[in-house]
Amino acid sequence: MAKRRKKKKKIKYILLFLFILIVGLTCFYLFNKESFLGQIDYDINGDITYYDRYGIHLNFNGEFELNEEYNSPTLVLSNGRHEEIIDWDITDDGGNYSFKTSNYINEGINLEKLDIGTYYLLVKVNKDDESIYFPLINKTKYGNISYYTLTNDGNKKIDITWDKFEGHEILAFHVKSINLPDDVYDITIDPGHDGNDAGMIVCADGSVPNKQGKCASSQTYKESDINFTVSEALKNELESMGYKVKLTRDSKDDTVPTYGDMGSATTANATKSKFNFALHHNSTNIPGGMSSTHGLEVYVAGKSNLDLANLLVSNITKYGNTNVSTKDEFKVKNGIYQRFSDDGVTPYYYAIREVGGIATGAYVDGSNETYGKNPYFNSNDTAESYLIELGYIDNVKELKNILNNPKGYARGIALAIDEYLKKE
Repeated sequence: MAKRRKKKKKIKYILLFLFILIVGLTCFYLFNKESFLGQIDYDINGDITYYDRYGIHLNFNGEFELNEEYNSPTLVLSNGRHEEIIDWDITDDGGNYSFKTSNYINEGINLEKLDIGTYYLLVKVNKDDESIYFPLINKTKYGNISYYTLTNDGNKKIDITWDKFEGHEILAFHVKSINLPDDVYDITIDPGHDGNDAGMIVCADGSVPNKQGKCASSQTYKESDINFTVSEALKNELESMGYKVKLTRDSKDDTVPTYGDMGSATTANATKSKFNFALHHNSTNIPGGMSSTHGLEVYVAGKSNLDLANLLVSNITKYGNTNVSTKDEFKVKNGIYQRFSDDGVTPYYYAIREVGGIATGAYVDGSNETYGKNPYFNSNDTAESYLIELGYIDNVKELKNILNNPKGYARGIALAIDEYLKKE
């Protein structure tokens, strides 16, 4: 009995110690946070005029004024204990400063690299050998956004919020560990076309399908089916690497809307995916399988860093046992293409444009009943999207390679994505 009482007493003291420790650390954190926020100079401030989350990156544009007694402005994420300098492109026009965190829509603040804790986005300047911080005020029409990190590295939620301290606005990043919600994904794959839209229909021997879309002397193939086969293989590859993946359709016969609820252009945003890959196969519409055009085409949004696109090209050609496209139209470099609408800025393909929201100039707002409404056309919280034309299925030789090696193409895409994210 005496030993039991001693054991209970020991446990009681341990629990009391842990309680005091937790309370002490909490009080220290709150005191430190309040102390740091109280040191910020709220008489100076700048304006955020634009911001968006595209893929794993967050970007800001802004402006502020400084008189000559302040110098060496730096953009930082800080909480008083830890500080990280944020790269920016800044211009000084006689004390009138303008800045942006990247010239590319898929660069900027890498949200995957933020540690647990709360941080504030501030401008740090020097005055009389003293460092002074001032906040940035939201001058956009957009409010708070939440980001979920990639699942193969553990899960964190980052709430990017416009907080208040004693009536002053300050931009905060609240980072915490979480269990990922069931309806949140890392990557969305859109198998082009669907059960109601076959895309291109071809014959294995190069003959021409009849009016009913059937081949008289060889196997008939629908682009929509081939797209799904590679997409399903890609999903399996990515899941084996630890990523959480969503297909826009779950079978060859499924149909999906373009816009609206969980459509081919909206599922990535609805599931807070970081990336969207639309998989297609090309054609020239030359009858009889005699097209000489062949090869891989990776389409990207304008103002994009091409690092991931380059990896996609090198890995798909290697594991798919294929080559880059022979087509020159819209080409920016071997295997990489950018096709724009008539304005020369907005991506032509909705799989890139609409998924990208304001970063890529999405515009289907429901005013044209032919298309329906994209609920994310005006979003600043979107997925980074690529459209991949894996080859020309009206080229008989290339069709054979595609049919024989869907897992090779899928592995190439998956390895490119994984390599890119591990480098980031």
